[in-house]
Amino acid sequence: MLLERRHTERALVAARQQAERAAKLAEAAMVQAQEADRAKTKFLANMTHELRTPLNAIIGFSELIQNTPQQAGDHRAYAGYIHDSGEHLLGILNGVLDLARIEAGRVILEQQVVAIEELVHAAKNAVAAVAEHKSVTIACRAPKDHAVWLDPGKMRRVLINLLSNAIKFSPDGGTIEVSSRITAPGAMIIAVADGGCGIPMEYLDRVLEPFGQVEDHLTREAEGVGLGLPIARALVVLHGGDVCIASEVGVGTTVEVRLPADRVRAPRAVLAR
Repeated sequence: MLLERRHTERALVAARQQAERAAKLAEAAMVQAQEADRAKTKFLANMTHELRTPLNAIIGFSELIQNTPQQAGDHRAYAGYIHDSGEHLLGILNGVLDLARIEAGRVILEQQVVAIEELVHAAKNAVAAVAEHKSVTIACRAPKDHAVWLDPGKMRRVLINLLSNAIKFSPDGGTIEVSSRITAPGAMIIAVADGGCGIPMEYLDRVLEPFGQVEDHLTREAEGVGLGLPIARALVVLHGGDVCIASEVGVGTTVEVRLPADRVRAPRAVLAR
């Protein structure tokens, strides 16, 4: 009887522990579901805000053209506003589709040996007009002999996204520095540093998540739905690397693209290309 009783007590203890573990798992799942629901709600709010602004411009200026005499000289300006708004909408939708394709595993890397300096300058040229509009200087400090085996088109997209973000959050007349270095283990790090407003520490992980932004859609000043950094990170992960952020409010932000050592090529690989 004593053995039977001890066996029953052990069984009860085991059952209680199993029930507690199940309850903790259920609670964690519920919290995760609630966070996903909040993220979905925030995404829909952000998308509504971002889509409504250019759509209102397109509709409004189209109506002006319809109701203005043909000889009016403002037509060209109205057409320019409509074009810019359409480009903005297309950019948002392309970002959503690109992220979906990456997450679905439908992106194929077309790789070759590329000099980091060439990539940086190509990305810099792509954002030159936006930087000039804010009088932002982009300083490139990538050694000529740094080369990596990667998809140049996709890594250029990564750097364009990082530079666009840095310009967006830099003050007028600010400076952005793009540099590269090889770590002791042989990995390649490409860093984009700005002197902008910075990101609070508690939000650093959020900005790398799809549709994650520091401010909500009612208070943020910068446009966008929060896809630039997530797309950049997803493309870097495809290369076996990752993206890391260090930031200080009021000082600035540094985003590092970290590529594994097996992708780094010797200087002669650049010369032979």
